[in-house]
Amino acid sequence: MKNETLNYTECGWIKMETVNEIKKEETKWEIRKEIFKMIFPIMTANIFEMLVGFISMALIGNLGFIAIGAMGLSTRVRGIVWAIYKGIGIGVQVVIAQALGRGDHVKIREASRQTLSSIFLISIVFTVTMWIWPEAWLTVFGAKGELLSVGSHILRIVASGLPFLGLIIVLSGAMQGKGDAITPLIISGVMNLLNVSFGIVLVNGLMGAPKLGLEGAAIAMAISQFLASILGIGLALRKNGILYGLNPKNVFKFTETIMTSVYRTGIPSALESLFWQVSSILLIRAILTYGDNVYAAYQLGLQAESIAYMPAAGFGIAATAYIGRFIGANDVKRAKRYFKEVAIGVFMISIIGGGILVLLPAQLLGMMTQDASLIDIAVVYMVICGFAQIPQNLAGVLGGALRGAGYTKIPMYTAGIGLYGVRVPVALLSAYVMDFPIFMVFLAIGLDMGIRLILSSFFYYKINIYDHPRMV
Repeated sequence: MKNETLNYTECGWIKMETVNEIKKEETKWEIRKEIFKMIFPIMTANIFEMLVGFISMALIGNLGFIAIGAMGLSTRVRGIVWAIYKGIGIGVQVVIAQALGRGDHVKIREASRQTLSSIFLISIVFTVTMWIWPEAWLTVFGAKGELLSVGSHILRIVASGLPFLGLIIVLSGAMQGKGDAITPLIISGVMNLLNVSFGIVLVNGLMGAPKLGLEGAAIAMAISQFLASILGIGLALRKNGILYGLNPKNVFKFTETIMTSVYRTGIPSALESLFWQVSSILLIRAILTYGDNVYAAYQLGLQAESIAYMPAAGFGIAATAYIGRFIGANDVKRAKRYFKEVAIGVFMISIIGGGILVLLPAQLLGMMTQDASLIDIAVVYMVICGFAQIPQNLAGVLGGALRGAGYTKIPMYTAGIGLYGVRVPVALLSAYVMDFPIFMVFLAIGLDMGIRLILSSFFYYKINIYDHPRMV
């Protein structure tokens, strides 16, 4: 029989994990099985999202480079807001993972509720500004002329789905922090299926619907996010869900301790993601100096590259969840063993994904466009990114471990150094000063990933997160 203990908090009695459960010795294969159970749904969701991206790009891939560029710019603006969502999602994931290790299920529910409510309110502000001033958002990227005009119209539509996208991302982070990767898979799977289904109908004008082209793709995205967020909230409210037992009267009530824990932990991750988005603005402006066709090729290359980095993204999430949980349970040995297996797994998947990018770039691009000139440019980008997969993904796992231990600022620092010490300066010099070919701009991305791995490794071993964790 297990020796269970109860602990009293200001929120009520909570059931704690037993010492026997925490200290249970696991074999290597049991650990790998447990990691696989978490990573496989995340990997599946990412691969599914990647395939949907391929289909979505194929739907507009032959509408011309203005259509491709307009959707790309709107997606970039959406990405700025996504960066904030993602950072806060990481914050609540860390808080919940450590709370799970301590057995504090009341904190799990309250952190989930308050973060969802706050992110929804924040999202409305972003949506309204994009409805009123879409041009202001797009000119930051250097868009002008027809590209600015078309992009502004599409951005207004894309902005309509932002509050619901925020709910989906925070829900996924909270659930993954609790060790539930299946429910986020269901939510994202439904969202992507709806996106493709509505997209095929609205872009091509099938089943009696008007043929809306690029506008139809944007509408499909917004509708799918709305419906998926409703599904997600419903699943979170079910028994054993992260919102089970929620009192509707308390939906928009906030407490300082919870909000401080989540946002203090999440803001550095949000800033890290924003570093990426701001650097992408500068990178896009540099790429646009080479012509709209080069920018369109870059967008195609980004989409094709997702075949490698999306399956690997789940390993970083797993590192955060497991390190947070076992550090919260004060089980250092288990935390180290799980990290080792996660690192081995991401190394293997990176070899496979990177190899595909290096060996089959033209074939992947050919699935999205028949424009040979765009394929020739994008192939260069994909080969460079193929070689960068191992350092990129290993750095992601190291960053995930640091976040799980409460060190969310360190990945932010390494991202800042890699992006603004290498990627952006080399790209800007190539485009505006030295007049180098586009190859140098793409090469800067690969160099950034190598620097990121070196810095992440240094901080991981220097800090020794297992002996000096930060509890949130």
